[in-house]
Amino acid sequence: MTDSKVGRVPATKAVWTEQLRVAGLAIRREAVLAGLALALGSLAVIAISRLPVLQAIFNEEMHRLVFDPAEPPWGFVAVLAGLLLPLVVWKGERRFGDTPLWSMPVDHRRHALLKVAAGWVWLLAILGAALVCVTLTTLTSGGVLGVDEVRLLVLDPAGAAAGTPGAVESVNWTTPWWEWALPFTSASAAYLVASTLVLATARPLVWAVGVWVVGMGVLGIADLRDIGWIERAGDLVAWYIGADSFTRGMQLPTGGREVWTLLPTIKMWMALSAIWVSVGLAGVLGASGRARNQ
Repeated sequence: MTDSKVGRVPATKAVWTEQLRVAGLAIRREAVLAGLALALGSLAVIAISRLPVLQAIFNEEMHRLVFDPAEPPWGFVAVLAGLLLPLVVWKGERRFGDTPLWSMPVDHRRHALLKVAAGWVWLLAILGAALVCVTLTTLTSGGVLGVDEVRLLVLDPAGAAAGTPGAVESVNWTTPWWEWALPFTSASAAYLVASTLVLATARPLVWAVGVWVVGMGVLGIADLRDIGWIERAGDLVAWYIGADSFTRGMQLPTGGREVWTLLPTIKMWMALSAIWVSVGLAGVLGASGRARNQ
């Protein structure tokens, strides 16, 4: 049997195709449930905006729908999906100790990296489908895509409170094209960081909670001690994960107003994307090389 395939290592293309299929099967139930919830929510929004009976009930409580991908809750939902998806992709698979990874004809590191990549592809597909659904829902309900507004930008907080000329500037702001890519880059970074925890530790949820507690503690100390650079760094991170962190309620001589302390830029988005995606990639590459029998 000279043409026997026994002992041959599968080609990367074959392994990749199989990982896509396995990852798709792993997330199938959760994806269907999320899709169903999104579809029901879309139908509810459209019904409220179009049916006179429901309009009369919810008219005062529901504003015109505005879909801005950089504003809450859209970005946060995308990041949450990125954080949770690795747990679903790897569910039921033993990653440490007596694991089938050692008996596979594929190197365990290549297996892990291709599985992470397959989950990421499914993440982008899910986010793309959700983006299309929310966009269609917004347009069908009579809402608008993006914002076109005048933002009150504070250049000098103390001067603005005292009414100093030039301390506040009115800026015309329209949702830029790159903010439509923001949920994809932030969710990708979150997915890579979460995948690092899944590959590096047998208890990723415990580590995730620990990191969150430490982060909240640092931000709390920064707020009490008024450590400006930590607060600004927290604002940048919060904005990147989909929080409206650059708005502040401020008392001006003309009365209380919501003002902006910073206008996001494409350079800011690209820098944060490069930092967090690099951290996630480095973590995945390092964690994938950890011995699986430990």
